[in-house]
Amino acid sequence: MDYNTRMADIMREWQMETGADAIDVDAASAWAIETGRYQRKPPSMQQLCKQDMKRALQHSRYTDPQGNVIRTMHAVRLPYHGEQLTFYIDIRVAKPDITQMSFDQNFQRIGNDVKRHSIEKHSYDINNPYGATLPAYDYDFNQHAEDARMSGEYDDTYEDDGDDELD
Repeated sequence: MDYNTRMADIMREWQMETGADAIDVDAASAWAIETGRYQRKPPSMQQLCKQDMKRALQHSRYTDPQGNVIRTMHAVRLPYHGEQLTFYIDIRVAKPDITQMSFDQNFQRIGNDVKRHSIEKHSYDINNPYGATLPAYDYDFNQHAEDARMSGEYDDTYEDDGDDELD
């Protein structure tokens, strides 16, 4: 059994024991530790430092000449001897080819998020026990992008969900 499956099983065990309809990660994690279901070696100092550095890079911002608050550092993932290396570039000074690669990778991630959302929403619509069909979503984000370019504003608070595996 892989790690993610085991973690999901622990949360379902908590949910069954407590009778909860939804999973409260704070309560479930406290329960898992108290009952000995969760045992994991703590991260090393280097692992903690790496996580903190990634978080700092992802949250670095500057204000461009037009007054837009822009994320300064962008990840670029490159294959290297069968592994993936992640580097961060400063888009204020990065060369166009590597900047294009970063934006392409991020755009591909957004596209995959849309695909996942669409499949999950469709699955819910046809499989939920209530016979409900949720309202359709418009996956054309051009107006969102235009609004952001005009206003210079967007909400990126979703980025920091407490996940320590930030890339």
